Amino acid sequence: MSKVDLYQSQLPQPQKEIVKRLRTFIARCYPALAESLKWNVPTYSLNGKNIMGLQDFRGHVNLNFFRGTQLRGPRRILQGTGKQVRHVSFRSIDDIRHSSLKKLVDQATINV
Repeated sequence: MSKVDLYQSQLPQPQKEIVKRLRTFIARCYPALAESLKWNVPTYSLNGKNIMGLQDFRGHVNLNFFRGTQLRGPRRILQGTGKQVRHVSFRSIDDIRHSSLKKLVDQATINV
């Protein structure tokens, strides 16, 4: 069992199922991304650069894009006011919109 598997197994519902679905989506669509546990959360990197990470909260999960301010496209789903990071929040598995996520992850992984 990997550290990320252990992290996921210790989450309450609905966070556990949300993280499971997002991890499956990322692994299936972006096999070049390396998954690891950094800052106590699942983090995805490419060529040694951190791209995004999952973060659980009470009642929801955020998918954080570390250079989210540079992303274009379905911005209505991106939230946040930090200097670089933007996130997408999921309160249930029904909030996961694969086509919108794919557009964002595609952009986040280009030119890395």
